[in-house]
Amino acid sequence: MNTFTKLLATATLTLGTITSASAATVLVAADDYVTSKLCVVATEGSKMRLSQAIKKTGLSKRDVANNVTCNDQDLISFVEQYGTNANDINNFLTGGKYTGSVEITTIASR
Repeated sequence: MNTFTKLLATATLTLGTITSASAATVLVAADDYVTSKLCVVATEGSKMRLSQAIKKTGLSKRDVANNVTCNDQDLISFVEQYGTNANDINNFLTGGKYTGSVEITTIASR
């Protein structure tokens, strides 16, 4: 019985690992544009790699954050939706001014 339990546990862990690995989204630049590459690097979650990629373009972080679009979204929103380590990356891009998603609700009074 003990051997069967170990075998079952091993099989469960293996299948769980395979399932979680295949569920990860992989983003690939569709063209060779610098901005497409920045979009992909930004979603990977490494501030160091993103900083190096930005330096290679000759642009500033501010220019990248304000002007780069990815799939018709601004870079900050794109990273928020698809990125790993989104809060840190967006804080890096905005100089620490990123606060996450904000919803504004209007309440009418009588």
